[in-house]
Amino acid sequence: MPRAPSSRPSGSPPTSRTSTRWPGSSAAPSACTRSSSTPSTASFWETDASFRFTFVSKQAERLLGYPVQQWMQEPDFWLKHIYPDDRDWASAYCLKSAMECRAHEFEYRMVAADGSSVWLRDIVTVVSEGGIPRQLRGIMVDITAQRRAREDLEQTVSLLRATLDSTADGVIVMTPDWRVTAFNGRFQELWNIPAALLEGRDGKALSEHMRPQMENAEQIHLRTQQLLASPEQEGIDVLELRDGRILERYSRPQRVGDTIVGRVWSYRDVTVERRAQAESERLLREAQEAIRVRDDFLSIASHELKTPLTPLKLHLQVLKHRMASGQPVPAQHAEKALAQVARLSGLINDLLDTSRIQAGRLELRHEPVSLRELTHEVLADLRTVSPQHTLEYEEPGEPLLIEGDRSRLAQVLVNLLENALKYSPTGGTIRVHVEQEGAQALVSVSDSGIGIPPDQKAHLFERFFRARNAPISGFGGLGLGLYICRDIVERHGGRIWVESEVGHGSTFRFTLPVLEAEAHAPTGLAAIPPETAPHPR
Repeated sequence: MPRAPSSRPSGSPPTSRTSTRWPGSSAAPSACTRSSSTPSTASFWETDASFRFTFVSKQAERLLGYPVQQWMQEPDFWLKHIYPDDRDWASAYCLKSAMECRAHEFEYRMVAADGSSVWLRDIVTVVSEGGIPRQLRGIMVDITAQRRAREDLEQTVSLLRATLDSTADGVIVMTPDWRVTAFNGRFQELWNIPAALLEGRDGKALSEHMRPQMENAEQIHLRTQQLLASPEQEGIDVLELRDGRILERYSRPQRVGDTIVGRVWSYRDVTVERRAQAESERLLREAQEAIRVRDDFLSIASHELKTPLTPLKLHLQVLKHRMASGQPVPAQHAEKALAQVARLSGLINDLLDTSRIQAGRLELRHEPVSLRELTHEVLADLRTVSPQHTLEYEEPGEPLLIEGDRSRLAQVLVNLLENALKYSPTGGTIRVHVEQEGAQALVSVSDSGIGIPPDQKAHLFERFFRARNAPISGFGGLGLGLYICRDIVERHGGRIWVESEVGHGSTFRFTLPVLEAEAHAPTGLAAIPPETAPHPR
């Protein structure tokens, strides 16, 4: 390998010999003979033991641009024209080799007549007598072009190595027989490969190290075999690692000219990008769902708010006509008008409650409330408005005192019972059961209605949600009642959930903590809801 200008000469010198003759003669060859067998970039020379030239072939003029006479007339021509950075080590090395009567070879620079530097390789033999050097003979070859080409190659290789090591991708290059020819530190880092394993350059051993780290190892192994069987094919694959990382693998053939000599594999960690993409897709789906829910709500709300206005307007017009004409006013018209006003008021109140919940301004009053008596009162009111259904009430033996807002708890019961009435067939039975389990009061409202699809239960207590099997026509509402119920129950320290099967009715249950005075009741296991979801705030 060439040495840097300031380094010592490179390479192991040839075997030492005390005397060398030019082939076929006991004397130096003539200039004509040298010229006919030596290229113009090389020159034969001879010096005495002090490095003064005694013979130089004519090619020396073309080599450095100095006339042959100057080479021979100046006693220190060689030392004087050595490139300054090389002068000390080159002369010292040559002197030491000469004193040891040892043949040697080295590369260095000389300054040409035009001021440029020329790289030379000197191949030197030493003629000695009794171990004392008498003469040096050699060939001086211009290797400037080779040195520059080699330096350019080294620069290119250095640049490629720096590029390979600085890239964020892990890269490995292998021959068709799985021998590793190149890799970078990022590849080793991505796959946690011991340095000793990489030093072996065994691609199959590396593959065995990598496979257990992948979730989809078999799929990737088959894909790898396909790529190896089709050398010209390029490929992109996704690797799922057991530690949660996601890598993209790119593969393409390595070519020298038109010949495929190997394959380049690069691995890029795209975990963050993939997770960000998944999160973006999730947010997009949620946004689209929110828009759909909004549009559905607007459609339902406009329908629900408009529905009571038509009969209300009709009843008011009848009342106005009868009053204007002095006719008696039937009570049923006023009652029906008031019923529509109550329905409209209920819808508006649901909207207002939802707005208060979202703003965190839904106020609750706290006072002791008998859950047994409250349930009895609510059922009594509903029996008068829904005589076509049977309401069964299994009440507890104790009052079951609850610390809470009486009107809001009544609102929860009314909402659950109205839903049960709404979705149950005419003549159906609604069952209400109140009991104490440990420190909790458990209220259950069961119906024999249409039931709720399994995949809808988790969303049932969300704003504006309506089960897909609940048609708008005949089943009014804004999809806010259960959302409000959940907030009220949770703010009382309880939980609410549903148990249902399509076609076999539903049972809504909620728990509330009883006051300590009631805690002496039988201590069974508190009811645990099978399906609950965090309440949106």
